[in-house]
Amino acid sequence: MKLSILKVITIEVMIVAFGILALGFAKDSFAADPNNYSEISVGLNYQDGQSELIDSDDVTTTRIPVSLTHKKDKFSFGITLSHVTVDDQYREEQGLGDTVLSLGYDLNKAFTVTLKEKIATGDEDKNLSTGKNDTSLQIDFETPMLDRRSTVFATAGHKFVGKNSELNMQNSSFASVGTGYIYNNRTKIGVSLDYRQSIFEDLDDQLGLSAYIDKPLNDTYSLSAFAGYDNTQSSSIGVTLSGKF
Repeated sequence: MKLSILKVITIEVMIVAFGILALGFAKDSFAADPNNYSEISVGLNYQDGQSELIDSDDVTTTRIPVSLTHKKDKFSFGITLSHVTVDDQYREEQGLGDTVLSLGYDLNKAFTVTLKEKIATGDEDKNLSTGKNDTSLQIDFETPMLDRRSTVFATAGHKFVGKNSELNMQNSSFASVGTGYIYNNRTKIGVSLDYRQSIFEDLDDQLGLSAYIDKPLNDTYSLSAFAGYDNTQSSSIGVTLSGKF
């Protein structure tokens, strides 16, 4: 119990610190340099179907993620905390979830390599975490097409999963490919074909379609939304409010 309370206090303090840090960046500039900026975002994501927390294909998961990203020239660093609610038809639990750290490097204008570390700060007993750390390595590609408004993008990566001895777990690969379009008002839309190998050996790999829209509210803030559906009959939907400073 003491450890659980300590986790809650620590992560809540980190969330407040992120907010204060972002407000500090806001004092200096309201328009982000594409290569040098800080971004804070908060979202609401809903997923129904196959889970990456529980070895089940009938789970409802709701997340409220808070993220802070800082980009400096070719390097970027990010941290994401989230409040998670999990309903596996037998019980419903909620609390602070895992923490994700990321470090990215732009190889050139089209390719970015990113290393991510999931730290198991969620409560394993409440099914808010697998209880183990994961490490992911991915490469992202994006380039404009001839009309300069359309883009093509792709991602390929591999996750090295921290194995829980009580579960049949495995390392997993993931990939996606898609296209987007940018309107005159800077609104972006896009669709992608997404593949994800389950971290649980008992569950099916997922192949599905997703779509997104990103709408700038002004020079600082933007609102985005996404929705997806795959071959395991899992569905997801979410919205995110972001601010760049």
